[in-house]
Amino acid sequence: MEKAFVKKYWQIILINLLIILIFITGYGRFGNIIFDSFREAYIPEQIIQGQVLYKNIFNIYAPFSYLFNALLFKIFGTKLSVLYIAGLFFTLGISNIIYLISNFFFEKIYSFFIVFFFICTSVLSANVFNCFFPYSYGMLYGLFFVLTSIYFALHKKFTPAFFMYSFAICSKYEFLMILPLLFFIAEKKHIWKYILALIFPLLITYLPLLLQGVGLKNLILSFQIILEMSATKTLYWFYSVMGLVFRIELIPIYIENLIKFTIPTAAVHYLKHWIIYPFLLLYSYFIFTPEILIYAFPLILVIFLIRLSNLSRNEKIFVAATLLISLKIFFALTLLSYGIYFTPFAIISLLILLPKSIRKSVLSILVIFAISFGLKNIQDLSSKKIKISTALGTFYETPYKGNPIKTLIEYVITNTNPKDKILVYPECLAVNFLANRKTDDKFYSLIPLYVETFGEDTIIKRLEITQPEYIIINNYDTSIYYFSYFGIDYAQKIFDYILKHYDKQTNIGKGLIFTVYKKKNS
Repeated sequence: MEKAFVKKYWQIILINLLIILIFITGYGRFGNIIFDSFREAYIPEQIIQGQVLYKNIFNIYAPFSYLFNALLFKIFGTKLSVLYIAGLFFTLGISNIIYLISNFFFEKIYSFFIVFFFICTSVLSANVFNCFFPYSYGMLYGLFFVLTSIYFALHKKFTPAFFMYSFAICSKYEFLMILPLLFFIAEKKHIWKYILALIFPLLITYLPLLLQGVGLKNLILSFQIILEMSATKTLYWFYSVMGLVFRIELIPIYIENLIKFTIPTAAVHYLKHWIIYPFLLLYSYFIFTPEILIYAFPLILVIFLIRLSNLSRNEKIFVAATLLISLKIFFALTLLSYGIYFTPFAIISLLILLPKSIRKSVLSILVIFAISFGLKNIQDLSSKKIKISTALGTFYETPYKGNPIKTLIEYVITNTNPKDKILVYPECLAVNFLANRKTDDKFYSLIPLYVETFGEDTIIKRLEITQPEYIIINNYDTSIYYFSYFGIDYAQKIFDYILKHYDKQTNIGKGLIFTVYKKKNS
């Protein structure tokens, strides 16, 4: 009986075992110690301390993940391990749902390799865009909810589809664009059920905020800040660097990467011999880059419009959902960015749209590329050798970042009062969380985007009012937002204020340097 079970379900069993193995062997090595990841720990910790999202705590993201993680902290204790395990469970859920959705359209072995690609590129990712400790748990939770919603929609179970979808938009606003599609395909006679299914998760998510005193004014103000931020030059530069907006320069990159993909696919399709696979693996290791699928979504749209009349109901639904979900990264699916979360949609849709005669060849090359990228991710994970550990959790980093931050955390714990407010700019909330010290809940980060959005005068006024005991400045390169160094390329007025009102205490680190400033005595 057990052998028969394993034989029947070996693909999904292996998927889950692989993810668990990656979690165990790479424990604490996922995420970015300076940017984003520790915001996901710090904000829930502040919520259980009585601070209120959107009212006391500045945040541009949807609330579900922060409230849910705060609840997890309340139940299991404020530790990084709680978030890591939450990431593991949702990653398992996402991978299993991808497998089940793939089974709508392909054989089980195809479904296995689609998830295998997701594992190699996303689950194994060592950077801030990962699954176990991501830049945004809202993205991780939202991805699980939106996939589950699509799964129910494919089964024509629309009430749970709307219910799960509502949690998706409570997790990540980007998923809002799929709502018209759900209403379009749903049975109109039960429309009231669907509306109730949408409302209930919204109530569950936003009612705690309302009970905490968050008013419509707070939500509108938060939305206004998001709109102002979306119009900034630094955000446009960020999206340009990350390949999230269309530029004419992308066209040659599209063509180059399409050729890189087409050549090995043609070799597999026409030569049909195992002897070429070692050479293709070598080829992919040196040729394969994170931009290898950069053209995916525009290509999907073109083929979708051409083949629309030949597609089944479920095929139309899934490809349409893919295009709507991917609007934010439509022009560039890159595997070191948000794109890693959308590769399953892209691969399933491409395989649906491509002629059956070449599906196997395309999937073979995707698997080879996945192995190549997975090996590079493993190398990145193994380079994180410096252990940073306090009572609140353990994190591993490369020597360049790990050594100075470890020393800084030890300095903060030893030389500051637990009630001292410590600001680390442009960003490094890992210091605050792991050392158990508060920062400013409005301006806990001063990357160029936030400085441009709020203006230096507003930020200085805030510093005058709150008077934090310590301000720590690091020389981490923020050029992904155009300006490179805090106090040199941007935020000069803020830095001048710090130099005038704070005394330098020490420099910590080599290469990556943290300069500690303490407030002058009155």
